[in-house]
Amino acid sequence: MKFRNLVGLLVAGVVSMGASAQPAHPGLSAGEQLDLLKTNRELLEDLLDQGTRVADANTPLDRAAECQRSADRFARELRTAIDRSDADRACEIGDLVGKIVVEGLVPNLEAARQHSKPGSPDYERVKAMHREASQSLDNLNATLPRDGPLARSKRLLQAREKLTDASAKLGKPEDR
Repeated sequence: MKFRNLVGLLVAGVVSMGASAQPAHPGLSAGEQLDLLKTNRELLEDLLDQGTRVADANTPLDRAAECQRSADRFARELRTAIDRSDADRACEIGDLVGKIVVEGLVPNLEAARQHSKPGSPDYERVKAMHREASQSLDNLNATLPRDGPLARSKRLLQAREKLTDASAKLGKPEDR
């Protein structure tokens, strides 16, 4: 995978977050819109910085670590969307988490695994990162509501599907 593609993906995520800052919800007050804009601005800045760190990383293992940090940042944002009962944003962010895992984390973990000798410190770090990423996705999926009005939202079901697909592509650490 070209790292330019991953940076492009992060930039697309940034643009998407910027679009989300627009008052798409007619019932939002000016204060709520301002809070959303501030949150998106912070997210955009974090993601641009993260995209630069992914592009600057020298090894697949380092790139995988940066991808995991990006996924974790989006995961925090997904939890916020759930807390706000915003299924549209949850779906959007779930999609971006899935893309970062599938297009960034998984190929870099695989490349790192192929370049590491079993038993070496790098190989053990790959295994640990895989375990952590798998657990993180499982925990994130578990935070999505399973009952109530939000759980019945088609958009939230799409978010759950994206996370489940990403988890399947990552695979369980014991399978590797």
